[in-house]
Amino acid sequence: ADTEEARSDKDAYPAPLQIIEGPLMEGMNIIGDLFGAGKMFLPQVIKSARVMKKAVAYLTPFMEEEKARKLAENPDLAQKKTGCVLMATVKGDVHDIGKNIVGVVLGCNNYNVVDMGVMCPCHDILDKAAEVGADVIGLSGLITPSLDEMVTVAKEMQRRNLKVPLLIGGATTSRMHTAVKIEPCYANAPVMHVLDASRAVAVVSSLLDDNLKDDFAAETRELYEEMREEHYASLEERKFKSLAQARGMALRTEWKGRAPAKPSFLGKRKYANVPLEELLPYIDWNPFFAVWQLRGKYPNRGYPRIFEDETVGAEAKKVFDDAQKMLKSICDGRKLQANAVAAFYPANAVGDDIEVYEDDTRTKV
Repeated sequence: ADTEEARSDKDAYPAPLQIIEGPLMEGMNIIGDLFGAGKMFLPQVIKSARVMKKAVAYLTPFMEEEKARKLAENPDLAQKKTGCVLMATVKGDVHDIGKNIVGVVLGCNNYNVVDMGVMCPCHDILDKAAEVGADVIGLSGLITPSLDEMVTVAKEMQRRNLKVPLLIGGATTSRMHTAVKIEPCYANAPVMHVLDASRAVAVVSSLLDDNLKDDFAAETRELYEEMREEHYASLEERKFKSLAQARGMALRTEWKGRAPAKPSFLGKRKYANVPLEELLPYIDWNPFFAVWQLRGKYPNRGYPRIFEDETVGAEAKKVFDDAQKMLKSICDGRKLQANAVAAFYPANAVGDDIEVYEDDTRTKV
């Protein structure tokens, strides 16, 4: 209703895209600031992003209609060459709300956007980029492991000798991480961190403008070089031990007079179709709250004391109750089957290594 009200107000928003670039983007930026300041939590951020996604989905048909009208009024626009931007959420990550918003904004600015979706392996991304003739590649991700996957993609782009600008975006990404970890892996073309969707058009247009791209790339490279120097300078105060010193500080375990407990069996054992209800009491809920970035303060740091924390307790209880409903649905509907393999093997420390033996004779590693 609010989105339609804004769309109907032609004086304030003559074009649907202005609603996205205006109040919707401003709202998401405020949410990002509150999240960064610890005044808003991840579950609330995701709910807000879903609202944003629904609003964009509602406005999309109107933007397509406006685009068709402009093409009808000026057929030369159809002949105008636009840049091709390939976007993908990297392997291991399923978050795409921010990426989708960037795609909408770029598409409305007459760029050809190819969106590969989520969970995209490195080689698939680069093969697709070659297939469609991408002028820019954009990588997105929300979870921390995605940062390492972006580094992998940058290294593979260098190995393939690509010369396509690389854009980095997503909640866990940062300009510092891009400068320190990603840009040094790909020297053939600019690597840019894009803070949010509102900056995407300006970055892409600068990278593809023959009159601007060289200065824009040089300025960014110079900035990232300064950031790397600051980062590494901050590490110089750290005192590292040599390998010999570290080995000398290794834990020394005294086994005399104490026999390690022997497991009830050695080797592998399979467990098939374990009743899900039997597993529920063994769930460690602390990682669950950590993923939602809900961290209570001592003494209410862990489960179940986190519910008593005055800052995050109420939100933690909400996501916990939602999880209980989901678990009940899974168990009642037998939507998952629990199978497992457990194994115990004899093992010994040998220098810096741990040798695992086939059986109790300890003759075969």
